[in-house]
Amino acid sequence: MLIKVTVNCGTKIQFLLFFILLSCSSVNKKEGLPVFFPFDASSTIDLVDVIDTVMYVQFDDSILLSGIGNLNLTDSFIIGTNKKYGILRFDLKGRFLNTIGSVGQGPEEYQSGNYNMAVDAVNGIVYAFMYPDILLSYSLTGEFLQRVHLQMPEKESGMYCPDIFQVQNGLLYFYYMNSGAVGEKPLYWMVMNNDGTFVKCRRGPESRTSFYEGVLLVNNYTSVDDSTMIYWDNFNDTIFHVTPSSERAAYLFDKGDFRLQETDNLSSIPEERIRCSRIIDTKKFLLLTWVPEITGKEVYCNLYDKHTGITYKLRNDMIYDKHGDLSVRNMWMSYARLKGREYLVALTKAYKVENIPGALHQKLDADDLEGNPVLVLIRLKDDISL
Repeated sequence: MLIKVTVNCGTKIQFLLFFILLSCSSVNKKEGLPVFFPFDASSTIDLVDVIDTVMYVQFDDSILLSGIGNLNLTDSFIIGTNKKYGILRFDLKGRFLNTIGSVGQGPEEYQSGNYNMAVDAVNGIVYAFMYPDILLSYSLTGEFLQRVHLQMPEKESGMYCPDIFQVQNGLLYFYYMNSGAVGEKPLYWMVMNNDGTFVKCRRGPESRTSFYEGVLLVNNYTSVDDSTMIYWDNFNDTIFHVTPSSERAAYLFDKGDFRLQETDNLSSIPEERIRCSRIIDTKKFLLLTWVPEITGKEVYCNLYDKHTGITYKLRNDMIYDKHGDLSVRNMWMSYARLKGREYLVALTKAYKVENIPGALHQKLDADDLEGNPVLVLIRLKDDISL
């Protein structure tokens, strides 16, 4: 059906101004891909504008934890690592279930501070990778399964320690932060079978003239039949989606003086340089964090709406819970998908949420006023209308 709309002169001017503003605030596209620039924002919004609700998971005090990292969240359990106790499994309410394997020097143990952990929730396997090429596997209840040597290509063996270890549809993915000697193409990621046999690896397009940790990555959402990582290199303009079935360009960084250059003097970075330190890629939007290389300058957090192509600047306070004016601005933050819903995930201390009703299921001990870490699950809205 063709609908004809008649407007007067004043309305025409309003429509014209609207489309001019829309075009100025929307992300440019190159080769059909969105192109990101740190200062390209149409207006400022609050983080709470995209949040549905906030939940807190207090890790119980049956074991005292100074910290917990490398968190893997599934629909039925949480697995993380602790320097003293090793790999730990909890239920979704934070109740301790069991340790997985043990820290030590034995053939069935992983060495403290020298392993990366990944979880294959579908097949119930937990992996511990020890540099340079040892892969240990355990059941979810903690029993040792096997120890294999990864058959790394000769050039990779003994040279690179991966920063992220991830199971994607049964394959083992090792992601690297700009690893590679000067004069070599950087290694981006490597893929192995769980028996240790090599599948493939991906290198950057050009050899490095200097070394700089310009590559970072964050989990993208996991669909029913595939799992995706988002990977980028601040020296390169391409942001990749990496899955077991494909590797493709998903987004691009714009050109400009904000981009790091291989010719930069790394001991004295130019003032205008700013790099993307985090991208969280959800179904509806991308959350991007831009960090200036000059200490003390403003950190920019942008939200890109995939539907409209418009980029917004997130308000600097980054408040996620108004009950206590709680902010994620200076917190570690990642992404998880649980039972079909999307979450931003962060960690805080128990004492910081003690006054929020329902946040803690057990009171703080007088001998431990900080308490165990508390997992913050920030559930995103299914329908986001900005």
